[in-house]
Amino acid sequence: MSKPTRFEINGERHYATDKADKAYPSVTTILGKTSSERSKKALLNWQLKNPNGAMLAAERGSAVHQACEDYIRGKEIKLKEEYQPFWNGISKHLDKYDEFIWSEMPLRPEWNFCTGEDGISRVWSHKYMYCGCPDLLGVRNDTIIIGDFKTSNQPYCRYYPAKEASKENRSLFTGWNKFNKCAMQLAAYAQACSETLGVDVSCAEIIVSTPEINQSFILNKNELAKFLTKWLQKVRRYQEIKEEERIAKQILKDAREDLASSQVSSDQGDKADHCPATIS
Repeated sequence: MSKPTRFEINGERHYATDKADKAYPSVTTILGKTSSERSKKALLNWQLKNPNGAMLAAERGSAVHQACEDYIRGKEIKLKEEYQPFWNGISKHLDKYDEFIWSEMPLRPEWNFCTGEDGISRVWSHKYMYCGCPDLLGVRNDTIIIGDFKTSNQPYCRYYPAKEASKENRSLFTGWNKFNKCAMQLAAYAQACSETLGVDVSCAEIIVSTPEINQSFILNKNELAKFLTKWLQKVRRYQEIKEEERIAKQILKDAREDLASSQVSSDQGDKADHCPATIS
């Protein structure tokens, strides 16, 4: 039986690579692990207020992603009525592409090595030690663009909101935070595609779908480079956190061994004190 391509280690998603002894954490795992305490607190508060929110959002996102894949492959779109508002308008962004070369999996036969025997596809960076699976790679006017689909109840925001606006509408800051996170994600995928597939990704597109509107954000090569720098800072921080966790785990292990050893010594001392005296 072959090993799974995607698996978890201590609750963190990892992917196997083309090297049998190399498996790396996913892009989303690194972003989640290195998010700010403020972001983690906000997410926790949201989860407490919306107990089933994460599950419902994941189901909605998966359904719309599947619709995008089916549209790219020329298949019939089968979507629940409740998700239809999130799909409306996305096709006009996809129609601008001349060709798709990746859609959750490689669409070029020479890239089939990216797909495991279990059907899971991914790209990797041996240089920076991470993996991930892009939503799409497409060609428009001879330019390779990496894209990502996002469903959201509120729009994304490209620019940091003014203080006055953020106080009036916190969703602007949330939208800005989501935009930056997704931009780093695409920069990470672009780097991995360069290493794995040997392609030069010149642009990125974030396609956001909300119940009211849909958005398209284009990032040029310079912007991708800027977000790659931010992403690599996240990678370094993730590696620091894992090293801190390793050291803490070793300290705890050593402390337990010392405690067990001292307990054994104490028990042996007690036995010696209670040994009956011998008469010669």
